[in-house]
Amino acid sequence: MKKIDEFGLCIFIIVAVISPLTLSARILCVFQMPAVSHQATFKPISRTLSLRGHEVIAVTPHPINDPALINLTEIDTSRSTYEIISKHGFEFFMSKELTVQSKIRKIFAMYNEFAEAILGNQQFREIYTDENQKFDLIIAQIYVSPIMFGLSEKLKAPVIGVSSMGGWSGTHVAAGNHNPPSLYSEMFLHYNGDLTFVERIKSTLYYIWSRLYVYFIAMPKWDAIMRKYLGQDLPYLADIERNVSALFLNINPILYTPRPMVPTVVPLSFMHIQPPKELPEDIATELESPQNGVVYFSLGSNVKSVNIPEKIRSLLMKAFAELPYKVLWKFENEELLGKPKNVVIRKWLPQQDILAHPNVKVFISQCGLQSTEEAIDREIPMVGIPFIADQEMNSKRLAAWGVLRHIDYLNTTKEELVETIIDVAENPSYREKMQGLRRLMQDEPWTGIQKAVWWAEYVIRHKGTKHLKSPTVDIEWYKYLLFDVFAVLIGAPIAVLIIIIKLARNTTGKTKNKSKTQ
Repeated sequence: MKKIDEFGLCIFIIVAVISPLTLSARILCVFQMPAVSHQATFKPISRTLSLRGHEVIAVTPHPINDPALINLTEIDTSRSTYEIISKHGFEFFMSKELTVQSKIRKIFAMYNEFAEAILGNQQFREIYTDENQKFDLIIAQIYVSPIMFGLSEKLKAPVIGVSSMGGWSGTHVAAGNHNPPSLYSEMFLHYNGDLTFVERIKSTLYYIWSRLYVYFIAMPKWDAIMRKYLGQDLPYLADIERNVSALFLNINPILYTPRPMVPTVVPLSFMHIQPPKELPEDIATELESPQNGVVYFSLGSNVKSVNIPEKIRSLLMKAFAELPYKVLWKFENEELLGKPKNVVIRKWLPQQDILAHPNVKVFISQCGLQSTEEAIDREIPMVGIPFIADQEMNSKRLAAWGVLRHIDYLNTTKEELVETIIDVAENPSYREKMQGLRRLMQDEPWTGIQKAVWWAEYVIRHKGTKHLKSPTVDIEWYKYLLFDVFAVLIGAPIAVLIIIIKLARNTTGKTKNKSKTQ
């Protein structure tokens, strides 16, 4: 019996060693955006795929830098991409006076520069120009620009687009999820579900503008950048985009309006959530010392507190000074002039671990999706002060669920801020509803990373997902809107009616002429 057990153990070890080698694939991951919140969603994908035995090459501004991940090779693009972010800044996007169209054009321009920086990276260029380099799958970040999808044609491998938030309207259209502006607003417009008449007008006008802008201006620029680096013999980028094998979107029907989606759109959530870790001693002391509890305030990795308008920062400090709580503030400078005595600042804070501390009563946040997921997972009620992108939509959606109070920073007062923070901190209904929201959102058969890995390997096994491609991907707009059908159904009866009227008139005229001749 012992020999049989030893033999069985040997077989198990051999299979365990050989299986990853026989089933392993080469995967190229390209994650452009130099932002902690974006990359926090992408890192688990490259890490987990490498641990499953796949050879992964990741082009990223935020390398994991873990020598234990022997199947993961990382190309660091932080220097060039952060220079671009520094040049553009986020102050432009924080303005509520500017139109969403002007912000979208700015985002497009910034992503064009990201693409040039990444495709121009010498280390990466040596890979994608080497004819001996073969890949079974490409996973590329998709936010607004599909330029990196051109790698799928260059390297002859299926491509999956991945986003740390939802997809913008162009992404959905390319995947076959048509985007009726009466129901599904662009995420940058922050409308949800039952749009008012005015919102439907704005949503429709934006949708028409965005499709025309992409078709005539943005897509030709994207295509030119792709050809500059990947070759002039590639198909038009819009055609490549329509052949995407899958889209990994960080969405769920709680924060995003439920909608019908083609099967290759894979909703992911809570990708970056980790179990709580022990806090650094100085931070733990700050959290445990106050008897009334702690308010945690952070605007995330993109909207930095040092960059918000001085008027808003001054208003926040005046409000914080009147709170009966200690305020732990992620502030990106060593000093904060006029800082109230009850405010403690740190340039960096371990947010997930802080939110897990029982003494934290409320989280004041910009409502970026990753911060929102962390608050939900840790069951901490929120005060939302959104600035850019999808933050306004997230804040208003959470307010509707009763787990957050929404603040318009342009029109708020010190008194409103103080009342709002104390209400959320002291009223138990906010935390109770947040607990219910967590149970609802995390009641799924698979975790986000499990879904991502399964679909990645599904695309590898079947060399793409052409068998799942929806006819809505290639349908012409006039067919989708049934213009040709309505033209026949309405035009044909009208034509018949016109013919009948003309015949009747001709008959009447002939009858009159005949009567006159008689």
